[in-house]
Amino acid sequence: MKRIAIIGMGKMGSKYAKMILDDKNLGYILVASTRIRENNALKLKDHLNEFKIYNSDQELFKGFDNKEFECDTILVSTPHYNHRYAVIEGFKRNLDVLCEKPAGVYLSDGREMLMNRGNNQYGFIFHQRRYPINVFLYDLLKSNKYGKVKRINYIVTDWFRTDAYYKSDYWRSTYKTDGGGTLLNQCPHSLDLLCYLFGMPKRLRAYCNEGKYHNIEVEDDVTCYLEWDNGVTGVFIASTGEIPGINRMEISTDRAIIRVYPNNIEIISNEKNDKYYLGLPNESFKQDLKIEKYEFEKNDAYYELIKLFNEGNVVASGEDSLMSLYLSNAMYLSSWKGKDIELYEINSKEELEFENEFEEEMKKHVKE
Repeated sequence: MKRIAIIGMGKMGSKYAKMILDDKNLGYILVASTRIRENNALKLKDHLNEFKIYNSDQELFKGFDNKEFECDTILVSTPHYNHRYAVIEGFKRNLDVLCEKPAGVYLSDGREMLMNRGNNQYGFIFHQRRYPINVFLYDLLKSNKYGKVKRINYIVTDWFRTDAYYKSDYWRSTYKTDGGGTLLNQCPHSLDLLCYLFGMPKRLRAYCNEGKYHNIEVEDDVTCYLEWDNGVTGVFIASTGEIPGINRMEISTDRAIIRVYPNNIEIISNEKNDKYYLGLPNESFKQDLKIEKYEFEKNDAYYELIKLFNEGNVVASGEDSLMSLYLSNAMYLSSWKGKDIELYEINSKEELEFENEFEEEMKKHVKE
């Protein structure tokens, strides 16, 4: 059994704690955590004497240094700005690190975290990669069964949140304490899927609407146009203010339209590719359509990801975590500056220049 400490015992941290405490098959023993709010402590009331509780991450690391407990892994589930500190402090103590999304607020945060990893295992909780529907879709696209991808339309407006949600924690909904809105809170999962399935785009133009539906200073509505270097184009739309919302990805390929919903996939395909039909000499509208439908049940992807991490299998690496953060940083900068943003290889001269420009622009949006 490996020993784990959880830093950040809010909604998600306490969820992971209960999972670990209730199921020894995960292979972890919870040995320490930061302080737990009363409503979250109630979920763990039968276990509170089984692990040490510290008032802050600094005190927890001090307790580790003083040998008050022994640990192999830390799980970080704190507000975004704190990810950098907690992850790097874990690496300094030669601990493996599993971190909630995103990899900080700034892309430079994520890079610095990665640079301090050493030989430690390092992963992120992008659990949607392990949903059976996304495993199937990933394999399907890699097989090239329906030809090359041409266009992607991804709309995720089922992230609806009430005004009460934005008031539920002191750190929510400002650039100073939260770092952003839906792009940094809900959409890292969606942006990660985009990169996981199709690779990093090469350019984008985004429109982020701040406080469109809620009385907040950060964005709750986003529309973004994307281009990949292989000619693929896409549109990404997200919102926390639409009810009812929808979660649908449409992928146009040489032979098919693949429609992806949370629990099912519909594939409408032609017998031959588009070039065949475009070249028919005596036809105007001919198609040979076939419809296939696949249903999927959601697994406990959080559980699976944590178990795999314990076994040494990282579902989403520290390198992977930089992709979605780069995209969200680029969308913010594009919207603020009203311009297209070119995306470059991380650590390249051009990418580092982008980081500087983004961080300077973010300063203008942080209210004291």
